[in-house]
Amino acid sequence: MILAGPSSSGKSTFLLKFIAGSSELIDPSPKSILYCFGEMNNIVPLLQKSGVGVFAGVPTEELIKKYPKPLLLILDDLLLSINEKYLSELFTKKSHHQNFSIIFVTQNLFDPKIKVARQNSQYIIVMRSPNSMLSVRNIGVQLFPRQLDYFLDAYRQATKHPYGYLVIDMHASSDPTLRLRTNIFKDDEEKLIFIPKNEFVRSMSRVRSERGARHVINQKGGGVGVFAALLTPILV
Repeated sequence: MILAGPSSSGKSTFLLKFIAGSSELIDPSPKSILYCFGEMNNIVPLLQKSGVGVFAGVPTEELIKKYPKPLLLILDDLLLSINEKYLSELFTKKSHHQNFSIIFVTQNLFDPKIKVARQNSQYIIVMRSPNSMLSVRNIGVQLFPRQLDYFLDAYRQATKHPYGYLVIDMHASSDPTLRLRTNIFKDDEEKLIFIPKNEFVRSMSRVRSERGARHVINQKGGGVGVFAALLTPILV
């Protein structure tokens, strides 16, 4: 997974929530968590108190092997210090063979050094970034070339509030119509999924009652709120 956003966009808050809920968000649940950072920050003491392993700098393969598996490995603010080949191998060969998941935290989603990592990420989290719409558009062009308006509208709705974020689900087994979402944590009041306008209209056109409409919405959203991008929000 890649978590991308500028300074003060809410990446640290997202990380803390994700770590706290990792047993529910990751399957299988991690038996250990290792947080590696480039510069000392205010979440390091919080993680240490909660029992998370912390390490200053790029972790060696020997260090990673010491932690019980499955492992959640978090690399925060290490873009400048990590070797490109090593990062690529972590996201491809090593994570699969050694049974660990990776979260790479960066301010620049399109740095050439993380190209392989980005292409092999099953999830990309894009934080609110008013000054980086070109980068947001670029990721939309790459991942949703035929649905760019849908992607951009989902991003705008997901990030309209401070610390907002859009989850891009690129997992091979995921429903193609359910790839964009936000508010994924247990304590979020309303979990939201953005579905393509045409898919939503096509599904709703086949129903003949309010009960049938709610059934379609629950199928699409698993009982959570659903946004048809470019349409009025529909909350269940």
